[in-house]
Amino acid sequence: MCSQKRLFSALLFAAASAAGLAAQGAPPPATAETPPPPAAGSAEAPASLRPGSALVIEPLANAVAKGPASVAPELGVVIVLNLDPLAKKETPPLVTNILGSGLAFPFAGDSLFAFEPSVDVYWGYYEYSNRPTEIDYDPSRPRRAVPTELGERDAFMLGLLLEAPVTATFRLGPKFRMSGGLGLGFNLRVGFKAAAEAPNEDVAAINAYFWSKGRFLMPTTLLRGEYLLTERFEFGFAARAFWPLFNLWAGEGYPLLDQAILGGALVIRYRLR
Repeated sequence: MCSQKRLFSALLFAAASAAGLAAQGAPPPATAETPPPPAAGSAEAPASLRPGSALVIEPLANAVAKGPASVAPELGVVIVLNLDPLAKKETPPLVTNILGSGLAFPFAGDSLFAFEPSVDVYWGYYEYSNRPTEIDYDPSRPRRAVPTELGERDAFMLGLLLEAPVTATFRLGPKFRMSGGLGLGFNLRVGFKAAAEAPNEDVAAINAYFWSKGRFLMPTTLLRGEYLLTERFEFGFAARAFWPLFNLWAGEGYPLLDQAILGGALVIRYRLR
């Protein structure tokens, strides 16, 4: 009987001790003066508790909210690579002009980084290659849309190159600066029938090829140098590349850089603020 009493007393003592420790470690009850702290990731959580917001999302949103700091019209040339080893003679790479403009949204007044979206228009002729009626028809080669010369055209292609890079700018003196950037890029193309003899189904196939298997999604990189002419005007040269990552899954068997877009442009920047 005594041993049972001692065991019961020991259990009561252990329960009381555990309750005391829990009371010491628990947060104070919420009152009107001390509201409970919000959970990380909730709508009420501070910015420092939201995953990734302090690094990218909030600086980007704040930069866009302030409006563009500059506008930069540009005129240049691009080459669209055609690396089909069996079609080099009949369908050369596309070389054409681009015309467009971009905006710059600095993350902060003294920040190296900025969001610089841009849009450029370009054009050229395309054909749906390897027709069964051609003399050099090869059934082992897949049919696809390729750049072509005027006499072989099926469609006139009108394209938009959209870029949304984040750039970093470094000053190399009082009047010269270099910038580099990377981000998402989009190659949006539409083909219009350009020859009376072009089969309508081939023009439709060209457009289907442009938009299938993610061929419109092309990450972009850029390198730019600019010289300060006046307080508001800068003049420079920009080199950029659109990378055809869709070749990783398109399954055509061509080199990874097939259909890459490489180019350069003269840039005149006007500062708005």
